Amino acid sequence: MKSGDAVKLRQLDALRAVAEAGSLHEAARRLFLTQPAISRSIRELEVELGLQLLTRSANGATLTPFAQQVLKRAQVVQREIGHITEDAQTERGELAGRLTLAITPPASTRALANALIELTVARPNVKLQVIEGRAETIADGLRNGTIDIGVFTQYGEPKNATFEWTRLYELGVLLTIPASYKCAQTLSVEQIHTMPWLLLDSPNDESGFVATLFSKYGMPVPERVTRCSAMNLYLDLSMQMEAVAVWSSLAMPILSKRAAGGSLRFLSLVEPMPPIGVYLAYSSEDLLTATAKDFIRRLRARLDGGDEARMPAGMGFSDMHTGVR
Repeated sequence: MKSGDAVKLRQLDALRAVAEAGSLHEAARRLFLTQPAISRSIRELEVELGLQLLTRSANGATLTPFAQQVLKRAQVVQREIGHITEDAQTERGELAGRLTLAITPPASTRALANALIELTVARPNVKLQVIEGRAETIADGLRNGTIDIGVFTQYGEPKNATFEWTRLYELGVLLTIPASYKCAQTLSVEQIHTMPWLLLDSPNDESGFVATLFSKYGMPVPERVTRCSAMNLYLDLSMQMEAVAVWSSLAMPILSKRAAGGSLRFLSLVEPMPPIGVYLAYSSEDLLTATAKDFIRRLRARLDGGDEARMPAGMGFSDMHTGVR
């Protein structure tokens, strides 16, 4: 690495430290440098870019909007430099590495759990982080480099994706409504369009259920929609709020018990419903670390186990089929 390139990396480190600390003095302390040294690094970067990066005041220093964009790109660069180090460790035979995996709730399967366990056994020093989120937040993380691999669900293929993806398998869709709501069990798309809805995802998300379903039949998004992205609360609301709730087929055991208890009913449509695709995604296959490739290989191998491997983690295969309609 050339000395000039090393200086630029130090400049980016200084900018990141100021963003996190909120002042030049605190940034210098965190980097074990003097305040003049931090100021000089920022000034050099401002001269090279020809733009102001910091707004200084008596209360500290804040990044300009352009500097915030610079920082986002810098974080991707610094992350890739870390990946180079990880790959070098693997080449030396060190069983370590890092992996940040983001998933949507239906992706929490036995195959995923077993693949992660295998990874930690094979790489005892791996720094592993698994986070749960919605598909749109996972896409953002893949774009800005804070997420290495995403396993998420959505209706229809990802559109205009800035990341690489592959479809792993499909899940069916279940619709429920509290038993107190009086309607037919089998409805047309036109009939169910007029009913209230309870959704995990944004109703305007093109990859969401309602947008995918109703756009197929030339209808707008239903007018009465409540969105709740908190899974536990969503489950509770679906039992009491008189609105159509949307589930993956993996939720059947939980829902069947509540249906048997008289708290909800299943609904079906005359027209076919779009299936849920389960997708594996990453920013670039060429830039996957050895740790990420290892995990993907193990996940695919586990998913080859079929239906049992795709059951929710923490629930036995026999339990999954108890009371299934």
